[in-house]
Amino acid sequence: ADDLRALLMALAILVNTFAMAVTLHGTPQSRSPLVNWYAIEAGIPFTMAPPRPSNHPFDQVPFLTDDGGVEVFESGACLLYLADKYASSSAEERAAWTPWVVWANSELDGLCFGAVPGDHRVRGESMSKPEVRSVGRLDQILGGREWLVGDGFSVADAAVASYLNYVPIFHRGADLSKTPNTVQYMLRCAERPAFGEAFGAQHQALVVAKCNEWLSAGGGAGASGGGLLGALGLK
Repeated sequence: ADDLRALLMALAILVNTFAMAVTLHGTPQSRSPLVNWYAIEAGIPFTMAPPRPSNHPFDQVPFLTDDGGVEVFESGACLLYLADKYASSSAEERAAWTPWVVWANSELDGLCFGAVPGDHRVRGESMSKPEVRSVGRLDQILGGREWLVGDGFSVADAAVASYLNYVPIFHRGADLSKTPNTVQYMLRCAERPAFGEAFGAQHQALVVAKCNEWLSAGGGAGASGGGLLGALGLK
């Protein structure tokens, strides 16, 4: 009886934890899908809402709300909030993934989009240039691990891989064949079912096809051929 009571209490806590009212204001064309991706991977229920109206101080998306009057803006902050509340067990654990999410927003953004503060227009990419310190170093890091933190997918991967996998979408002439570890990582992430659910099947197919093309061109292990871009009319 005591064991059953304990089990019922644990189930009640679990149900209460996930009986939440996370609402995400966003659009498929914005950066909100990267928040969707992590929520889907983590099994966090959420509801999509139109981009406006919301209480975002700069009238942008994504914008997240939760029970208790919680309001969060900026994609990285939304990711960290969800991870902190629903996946974190300690400050030490948070310390492992937080730097990667911050780095994605502060440094990787510029490498993938050429963005400058206050101007979000896509200006170009530097991921095709392994001589750029951060680009080459990231490839070295990914050569020694499958995921950025620990032994499994985490919020760090949702942040970093989302940015990386925008490169073949926005820059059709990009060539990442000289950074095969990065490309293999991009491919691992893009092949996850939740990635396709969050970003859409066409986005997923283009990224997977382009990654395989780069791996084939560079002789990287894991390439499964190309041709899908042409079949989709995206090449």
